[in-house]
Amino acid sequence: MTAGPSQVEAPAAPLVVSHWPHLAQPVTVATVMWSVAAALLPAAALAGWFFGIRAYMHVGLAVATAVGTEALIQRLLRKPVTVADGSAVVTGILLAFCLPAQARWFVPIVGAFVAIAIAKQCFGGLGANIWNPALIGRAFVHNSFPVDMNPATYPVLESGHFAANVGTVGGLPEGVHAVSGASPMKILSAIAHGQTPDVASALKTGLPSLWDMLLGNTGGDIGETSALVLLIGGAYLIYKGWVRWQVPLAYLATVAAGAFLYAVWGNAAIAEGGLAGRYVLYHLLGGGLMLGALFMATDMVTSPLSNKGLWIFGTGCGALTILIRLYGGYPEAVCYSILLANTTVPLIDRWTAPRIFGHKQ
Repeated sequence: MTAGPSQVEAPAAPLVVSHWPHLAQPVTVATVMWSVAAALLPAAALAGWFFGIRAYMHVGLAVATAVGTEALIQRLLRKPVTVADGSAVVTGILLAFCLPAQARWFVPIVGAFVAIAIAKQCFGGLGANIWNPALIGRAFVHNSFPVDMNPATYPVLESGHFAANVGTVGGLPEGVHAVSGASPMKILSAIAHGQTPDVASALKTGLPSLWDMLLGNTGGDIGETSALVLLIGGAYLIYKGWVRWQVPLAYLATVAAGAFLYAVWGNAAIAEGGLAGRYVLYHLLGGGLMLGALFMATDMVTSPLSNKGLWIFGTGCGALTILIRLYGGYPEAVCYSILLANTTVPLIDRWTAPRIFGHKQ
């Protein structure tokens, strides 16, 4: 017996879920990414002034590798090539910013390849990655090439008390082209671990001036030394609405609070010398904190969706950073702090999801 026309079930219509057409926005992924790249250019230019041509070389190698790797993988997977959106360029710049200028030439190439091929494309490409790709690349080369990534000293030129421009030799004694010095974070780490006999002297004369820290006349990685240009670039992105201000504010405030509590109650030499404020500012201006708080922790893909989640995420990044700096064996903690916080984002989103209208607890 065959079924009649009335007994045949019609195929179910597909359920289409989308925004109504009136929500069109002129802002695209390319607009945001190329704006982030532009906001990083002043720091890149200043890095070449401070550390010489090798800084530009590392940025160029990292960007070229990131763009080439993304295009190649998308071609192999027969997907549209999207390198024109600028996301690979931003990843390459950020990866290079996390490297010392004296690292060997292949370090930015390896780091950028891992960032794109493993941390980004293996998860499905832009928008699907769990962790910040540039930081995954940085973590990989940090563990693979520790000599390159953890130099005992950073080559910098003499400028008054501390170090400055590798690109010139003005102001140096005759026959001296450059001097080497430890990064400020290593000195702060030595203070926290009780390896500095005279803490007051180290904070007053052993470290560069706060003005030098703000401008970038210090030893460190390529893109992390000048807090001023990073703040300017970050402020522009916040003004445009492409960086959510809750994350950097919570991040920096938590690091400042942790450093202040340690200076007041955890280290008698700092408290008795009235150097707590100075100590806090060195933590804020030193290392990759500004770069991480303004350009990496704020990544739209790897940060929470809700405002409450952003506050929790930024606070967690800051707490991990200051705890590792004070009590860990690694003087610079920004990279691993953000990666650990990235891992918690799905849980934070679940906890802080906005309440559905009409829903009862």
